[in-house]
Amino acid sequence: MVALSLTLLFGMLGLAVDVGWAFYRQQAAQAAADAAAQAAVVAAINSSPSGMTCGVSGVWCGAASNCPATAVSSPSTTFDNACMLAAANGFTTSHGDTVSIQAGTSTPVPTVSGPAPVYWAVAQVSESASVFFGAAFAPSALTPGAISTAGATATPGASSCIYVLDPSVADAFEAANGASVTATCGVYVNSGANGSSGATAAMYVTGGASLTAPTIDVVGSFKKDNGGSTSVAPSTGAAAVADPFKSLASPTVAGSCTSGNFTAWQASAYTPGPGTYCGFSVGNGMSLVMSSGIYVVDGGTFSIQGGSTVTATGGVLVYLTNGATVNIANGSSVTLSAQTSGSYEGVLFYQDRTMASPGSSTFAGGATMKLQGTLYFPHALLNINNGAAVAGVMAIVADRVNFQGGANILADATGAKTGLFPGYTVSVIQ
Repeated sequence: MVALSLTLLFGMLGLAVDVGWAFYRQQAAQAAADAAAQAAVVAAINSSPSGMTCGVSGVWCGAASNCPATAVSSPSTTFDNACMLAAANGFTTSHGDTVSIQAGTSTPVPTVSGPAPVYWAVAQVSESASVFFGAAFAPSALTPGAISTAGATATPGASSCIYVLDPSVADAFEAANGASVTATCGVYVNSGANGSSGATAAMYVTGGASLTAPTIDVVGSFKKDNGGSTSVAPSTGAAAVADPFKSLASPTVAGSCTSGNFTAWQASAYTPGPGTYCGFSVGNGMSLVMSSGIYVVDGGTFSIQGGSTVTATGGVLVYLTNGATVNIANGSSVTLSAQTSGSYEGVLFYQDRTMASPGSSTFAGGATMKLQGTLYFPHALLNINNGAAVAGVMAIVADRVNFQGGANILADATGAKTGLFPGYTVSVIQ
């Protein structure tokens, strides 16, 4: 009886060991598949943050394809990244494993219904696991494996280029007196003000003003009257979105500042270089050419007076701190372009976000302005009014915005020119 029972016990022990080993290897395969699928998606976002297109900037799309026997150490495509992460988790074809990757931008995703990511990747991993004690009763090998699908989904507001961030104030977005605001991307108003009148609603369009945008999302309420119009009906009750530049580091401010007074008459143009300035004022009739770089305005006003000309086409960032504001006045001619690479790519004006209640900034009437980049005023009111004609490629991220008196704005989020790359959420969807 003991001999018979030992045979049974050892058989059960062998079965438990083999099944446990197979389960362990299946879990390892699942971890490798999850890592590979997510690696492909993250690589696609990092290489092409303004939008994923198959075959562009290393974004690989294709039917299920096996990884090479030896994964590359310097990946150049999303396929390479997926294979590299599978190998890092112990699965390569050189070990007799099977690792295949499939990816694309089309919907529906072939492995799961419902989600509609802008880019997805499917990783399938399997191996041949040896049977130890149960070889006499079972096949000589088991084939544990796993499949994982990961996708990148655009976060709310990701297609917008005008963000109004204040969470509660009424008239957070206001357009009036014939203002014309045109955006080839969305408008997002975070204010939860929910009144029924123009003075109490989160967004107010009135007095013959018009707003043209493909999408208009408002957390609170919307009011239009007196000839105010929008190209699409605003969607109210939207979820609040985060400041798209909340993680953008602040530039370094020098311990001392140079005078930024460019108001004395001189026949030739002023040519200041990057640095920290105590205010920055260009006088009436003066001409100024800014070299490429970062200009810190430490207190005072970045002031462009009427009749003056300011040019900066090589890429600049104007950082406003210590209470500094902007006033670009009637009759000035201003052509400014943001940097096209580096940490501040696409950001033209950046007001220090640690200033809790800075004064308002104004881009004012009749100015011939060509602004290429983002106006970032996270805690301030931004006024664009009195016939200002802002041409170029720009975006606005501000606590509040007020368009008045014939202001004509063209806002366009184009990635490198505004810094407003779409936001994505990466997740395993199967």
